[in-house]
Amino acid sequence: MNRNNINKKLLLRDYLIANIAGGTGMLIMFIGMLLQVKSILPKTSCAFLNATHMYCPGCGGTRALFSLLHLRIKNSLCYNPAVILGATLLLYYEITIAMTLLSKDGKKYYSSSPFPIYVYVALVLIYTIVRNVLLVVFGIDVLAV
Repeated sequence: MNRNNINKKLLLRDYLIANIAGGTGMLIMFIGMLLQVKSILPKTSCAFLNATHMYCPGCGGTRALFSLLHLRIKNSLCYNPAVILGATLLLYYEITIAMTLLSKDGKKYYSSSPFPIYVYVALVLIYTIVRNVLLVVFGIDVLAV
């Protein structure tokens, strides 16, 4: 098999495994958040924040997700841009891999390069550093909205 040919059975298997695992994880998180909202489970706080008084890369993610679900894009970006960036990256891979699986021409529509993921991780880390500098050095709490 040459480099341009795609093993669609293997791609479909990996696509299904990733989606089932991701969907299961999201369902568990949703149930947990619902149980916290209904006061069945106690609300938890970030252990990193409690120990260091700085934000971890995930701090504000729940508020960002709820804002995104209510189409408050600006608020979501302020709480934690990793949510929108991650959703965009995930949507890109979902659509392009589905196009590849459904195409009859054998063309690969997605990038197998890890570069987009590296950019995502770098942006999340940069944002984490910037908001912690704002918090620790300047006393500006971006999540205190």
